[in-house]
Amino acid sequence: MLNWTEPTPGSTAITPAITPDTIADSTGLGSIERGAARVSVDDKRMINARADVNQLLPLKYHWAWEKYLAACNNHWMPSEVSMQADIALWKSPQGLSDDERHMVKHNLGFFAASESLVANNI
Repeated sequence: MLNWTEPTPGSTAITPAITPDTIADSTGLGSIERGAARVSVDDKRMINARADVNQLLPLKYHWAWEKYLAACNNHWMPSEVSMQADIALWKSPQGLSDDERHMVKHNLGFFAASESLVANNI
């Protein structure tokens, strides 16, 4: 029978496969200056400021702007899609059956609740 007071035979020290130095080298964080501090509130002044942290143009990093535009293309806005045909179909008595309306309402309820949970990080 096992006993917690007896040493385990064959126990060896486990050596880590990854060290902090290899992590820093693989992520590119090794070249970051260690004494770098955050931007202070004094540097964010609008008049006679020493830094332009709130200025968008002229663009300093064009690659970041390209990534922003690509990210904007990953979603659609309700104003971009005409919903008139869907509204007419929903309002029409012959458009959807009772079962189809029931399914649409329950699916919308499910996704609304799910999005609420995601937004609240639950």
